[in-house]
Amino acid sequence: MNEMQKEDLYQIQVRLFRLAQIKWQISAPQCSELFKEYDIYAYISNCYEIYHAQGDEASLCDIEKYMENLGYKK
Repeated sequence: MNEMQKEDLYQIQVRLFRLAQIKWQISAPQCSELFKEYDIYAYISNCYEIYHAQGDEASLCDIEKYMENLGYKK
C-alpha cells in the first residue's frame, strides 16, 4: 500500500469511527472499545478496496453485519 492509499485508509477509518459514534449514539471511548474488541480497524484495512469505492453508510452497514456475525448484540 503506497503512502496515498495509507492516508486514504486513515481518513476512511476516521470517518467510519465518527459515523458509528453518531449512528450508535455512544461516546468516543465506548466506540473505541467496540472498534478494539471487534478489531474494526483491521477489518476496514482488509476491506479498503471496497470501502474506498462505496459510501460510508454502506461501509458502516457492512461493519455492523460483521460485528453481528461475531456475536455483537445491539
